[in-house]
Parts: sequence; structure tokens; C-alpha cells
Amino acid sequence: MTKTEKFREQHNDLLKLATELQLLLDEKNLSLDAKTARSCLSKLMGKLTLHLSLEDNVLYPNLSKSKNIELSSLAARYSNEMKVTITKVTKYNEKWATPTSIKTNPAAFIAETKQIISVLADRIKRENQELYSLADRTTE
Repeated sequence: MTKTEKFREQHNDLLKLATELQLLLDEKNLSLDAKTARSCLSKLMGKLTLHLSLEDNVLYPNLSKSKNIELSSLAARYSNEMKVTITKVTKYNEKWATPTSIKTNPAAFIAETKQIISVLADRIKRENQELYSLADRTTE
């Protein structure tokens, strides 16, 4: 088992939920019933919150203490970047907190959801390829 295996599994779960949410992004259907989309979004946000908490409280602090300067600075950079991202994600989640808020403006929900999913997917890809790969190669 690698150092980051559990985090990578969480990334896969997040991407799976993001894909499920994307499949629900139909303006007509959302204007009629947004409960399923809101439920999926709640699951995604719940898993994301847990994942970010583990990264913030366990992974980043441990990697920041690494004797490998590249790894410690990369972990610090990712930690700082995530503070900005989580603010955006939190505001998005609060804005679309109910099925009614989604039903009222499905086009805006769809556009913002696509943007948030894109940001998260990019972040996951970069973490997996850059940070997690370096962490797994570093022996300490």
C-alpha cells in the first residue's frame, strides 16, 4: 500500500459522484425536480469535506515536514491553494443548498456545477500526478 492510496481512492469516489451529478445536468429536468441533483450534490460535498479535512489535518502537515524540500514545499503550496478552492466550493454549495434554489435557476446551476466539477477534476488530476506521485516515491 502506498502512502497516498486511501487519498487516491477518495479521489476516485469524488470523481464518480461528480460524474453522476454531471449526468443530472439537464435544464428541463432540473426545472421540474431537482431533488436527485441536490441529493447527489450533498453526497459529493460530504465526501469532499471529509477528504479535505483528512488532507488538511493529516496529509499536508505530514508531507510539509518531509526532508525532501520539493515535497514539503509542494505540500505547502497545495495546502494554500486549497484554501482558495474550498471557499469557492463552499459558496457554491450554500448558493444551491435546496432543490428549490436549483429549480428556480437551473441554467445557472448547470453552468456553476460544470465550473466547480472542472476545478475539482483538475485539482484531483494535479494532486494524483504531482503531489501524490512524489510522496509515494519519497522514502522517509
